[in-house]
Amino acid sequence: MSRRIARPYAAALYHVLEKEGVTVLRQAETQLAAVAEVLRQDPAFLRAFEVPSVTPTSKRELITTVAKAVGLRPETTRLLEVMTEHVRLRFLPEVVDMLRTLADRREGLQRGRVEVPAALDPSQVAALNTAMAHLLGGRVELAAEVRPSLLAGFVVRVGSRVWDASIEAQLRRFAASRDIS
Repeated sequence: MSRRIARPYAAALYHVLEKEGVTVLRQAETQLAAVAEVLRQDPAFLRAFEVPSVTPTSKRELITTVAKAVGLRPETTRLLEVMTEHVRLRFLPEVVDMLRTLADRREGLQRGRVEVPAALDPSQVAALNTAMAHLLGGRVELAAEVRPSLLAGFVVRVGSRVWDASIEAQLRRFAASRDIS
């Protein structure tokens, strides 16, 4: 349900900023992510925006203070004000994710993750990014995640697609091809 709530806010900000380019979209994303992190680290601060005992004027003043401290663009400040009016600041992380997805799409970037049994060095991640970009026909950015339960190989996930090159998957395919149970 939170994605359904977050989508209109992210789409509205995207449509306001898209004409200014990807750089501005990324700036807004970064700013909102910083505010979301502050709210995550201080749940009492978030509650101040949700309780009726704090007046709407006080809530707007808090948003203005945060906006000045973080150096928010006027558009992102207005988004926070609207989300505060509708008691939706709790969904700010989802708004950031959706805005990132929209900006990625505009930029032609696909994000994914690669699960590996041990940490990769940056050159290995870069090589996987290049291979996946060639395979998918666009820019790809993979985040490496260590999963010790993998004995060898890797698993790449980009969107709903999965490439499983783990030793476990290879053994399953081998067993299926030999009809070994």
